[in-house]
Amino acid sequence: MLTLTVRAASADNLGVFVGAIAARHVSDQGFRVPGTVLRRQVEVGQHVSAGQPLLQLDPSNFKLTLQQARAQLDAATSKAAQARVDLGRDAVLLKQNFISQAAYDRDKIALDTAVAELQAAQAQYDEAANQLDYATLRAAVDGLVTAIDVDVGQVVAAGRTAVSIARDGDREVVISIPETRLDQLRSAGRLTVSLWADPGKSWPARLREIDPAANSTTGTYDAHVTVLEPDASLRLGMTAYVHLEGPAAGPQYAVPLTAVVYPKPDAPAIWKVGADEGVETHPVVVASVRGDTAYIASGLTDGDVIVTKGGNLLHPGQKVVPVAGPGAGD
Repeated sequence: MLTLTVRAASADNLGVFVGAIAARHVSDQGFRVPGTVLRRQVEVGQHVSAGQPLLQLDPSNFKLTLQQARAQLDAATSKAAQARVDLGRDAVLLKQNFISQAAYDRDKIALDTAVAELQAAQAQYDEAANQLDYATLRAAVDGLVTAIDVDVGQVVAAGRTAVSIARDGDREVVISIPETRLDQLRSAGRLTVSLWADPGKSWPARLREIDPAANSTTGTYDAHVTVLEPDASLRLGMTAYVHLEGPAAGPQYAVPLTAVVYPKPDAPAIWKVGADEGVETHPVVVASVRGDTAYIASGLTDGDVIVTKGGNLLHPGQKVVPVAGPGAGD
């Protein structure tokens, strides 16, 4: 039976959590006006700059509305100009007593009304021009397009999310933390991030926040760890490891994942080999899992001999012949 004599892990290997590289800020954008999508001008995974067109609605109706507003504005402009001329002429006639003050006042009111109608027509024209401009959805930020939720020919409502953009800049790793490890994460002396694709490189990091409520499915808390001084090698979605370093992480034991058994659901345990070579299960607390290695926070002590494979075939008190196997992660 393959066995392993456990020793406490070194500080550099304590508190390892797996997650994925994510953007600190994601911009979900939608049209301000309803319409039918005429064309897509970007694709998922494409980098865009602020102001770059993303999607285009059919502009036909917006152009007709703008033409109508233009005609109303021209008419209101002419009416106001004529009212201004009439009032100027009335001012001369009033001085010569050819018209009454009442007639002058009527024409002044007509000019004020015409000016108000001109202002209203100008506002309607500006609104129609904005509606036409809103038919083109433009990127609000520099970043990477992560999702496009509409397609050509689709009728979309105003305000519905059409494109999601992961903003350039800050990158973070989202990891799941069991409630028993929250204090360790908060008090860790140092955090670093490494990539599964490039294990030889690491980045300093800091804890940004921990979600206030546990995930209803997993029962763990999502923690957001900001990568300090990120570079282009940190691509969105890449598998990343967050390492807790320093004495705050507490002693742990790295064992092969195959050594952990579950005699009861949600009750991890490990088979220990006694001095008489008999085996018994002992409950343990799994702090985290990295690849094929489990990190045990409690339930083991230095020098314990554990079964690393074949635990599902054992029963309490069974005698085994220990055969030293490779260490965790070998």
